[in-house]
Amino acid sequence: MQLASFVAAALVVLLTPGPTNTLLAAAGAAMGFRRAVLLPLAEAAGYALAIGAFLLLTAYLSGVVFVMPALKTAAAVWLLVSAARLWRQPVQVDAAAHLTALRRVFVTTILNPKAMLVGTILIPELMRERQALGLATFIALSSLAGAAWLTMGSLLPRPARPYAYKAAAIVLCAFSVAAASSTLRG
Repeated sequence: MQLASFVAAALVVLLTPGPTNTLLAAAGAAMGFRRAVLLPLAEAAGYALAIGAFLLLTAYLSGVVFVMPALKTAAAVWLLVSAARLWRQPVQVDAAAHLTALRRVFVTTILNPKAMLVGTILIPELMRERQALGLATFIALSSLAGAAWLTMGSLLPRPARPYAYKAAAIVLCAFSVAAASSTLRG
């Protein structure tokens, strides 16, 4: 029952729109599913690194007051920088664009508030005795959810595809503002 509850919670987190999902959908629209198919692996690697770090932070630094606000601030700044870069980025499918997308998805996932939620609450609460299994399960589910977001983006009508990065930039700005205001609220 514990694993089933965790899987249900993880799927809700992974299927909720967020910064990484926005980038995956935009890449699916701009590059097409086949050209962007490796991006969910960058997402999974980002989650593995970030959630592992949050599990350690939770275990060792939960009493340090400034850690979480500093991480939220870093996430807000990264999302704003990503939004600005996406706004200016032309829709192209060459190797440089693919490498940029991989890097952006990886870093955005590391700084994604969802990783903080999973690493500080979901796994410690729902998978307390089996944290390694919780982490592995979340990573596997993230790859599947990432493929779903890519698919949704690739299904956008052709006339809308050239605007995928600009739309994603606007959404990332909104997430940046939300992260910054969350930090200011405490």
